[in-house]
Amino acid sequence: MANIINKVEPPALPLAPNEYERPFTDQNSNILRLFFNRIASTLGALLNTDNGGKFIHFPYGVFYSTADQTASNANTGYAVTFNTTRASNGVSVVSNSRITVVSDGVYHVKTTLQLASSSSSSKTVSIWLAVNGTAQVYSAHEYIISGSGGKDIANWNSSLSLTANDYIEVFWATDDTNVSLDASAASSPRPAVASAGVALTFVSNS
Repeated sequence: MANIINKVEPPALPLAPNEYERPFTDQNSNILRLFFNRIASTLGALLNTDNGGKFIHFPYGVFYSTADQTASNANTGYAVTFNTTRASNGVSVVSNSRITVVSDGVYHVKTTLQLASSSSSSKTVSIWLAVNGTAQVYSAHEYIISGSGGKDIANWNSSLSLTANDYIEVFWATDDTNVSLDASAASSPRPAVASAGVALTFVSNS
């Protein structure tokens, strides 16, 4: 595969004879030369500024929900849940809503929620991020939606510095319970619509 880099294994060096032998020294030197050439080639591919990054396995997680999500009460925060993993490496969903990391670092967060209104009145939906249960300052966004059957997308990006075993949650609240996070079945020519999606990707060491 194009994105697989060859691993370098330690060479099996032959046992040295009791006395100096030129052929043994030449053989030993040749083995070491090949070994160091492989190390140099591997590092060259890994650190290449054009495409070396494709060999690095950063932590990431992409999750979404196939279920409708509703607010039982107005002006109450609810954690968005995710029931499906699209892809992940070092990031997982715990207890349906807690997006948990195993490595320290700065992570990029991309969130998409499908809002649906079931009445004509105007509704305000607030969405924000929490880390380990604590709401993050200035992470909230507000969206206005109205009209029976009206839909809107809440879509934004953020970055967070996390420690191993930290978890983030996406919360939402509405001033009117006639709004939901809406999942829709597939309808030709489009695939199904998730009620919520989130992607968490490693950006940098803290």
